Amino acid sequence: MTAQMFIFPLPNRAGKIRTVATMLMGMRSPAAAKAYRLRITGGLLHHLEKLGVPPMEQYEPIFAFWNAVHEEIARRMEGAA
Repeated sequence: MTAQMFIFPLPNRAGKIRTVATMLMGMRSPAAAKAYRLRITGGLLHHLEKLGVPPMEQYEPIFAFWNAVHEEIARRMEGAA
């Protein structure tokens, strides 16, 4: 019998998504935003690696996380209009 591990889906981490969206919206330059995105992505990849998620299975949750961040930014911008 093999054990199967389930991780908490990254796009469901509402607090992290809101925090990242807030930080990105406050960035003053595209270069700063890019550096922040790379830092967050690196941290998420490290987290998934520590959980034992195989490298080929890490891309989908990372993409879903960033999609959720962009949806949060769009939601906030709609509310501000």
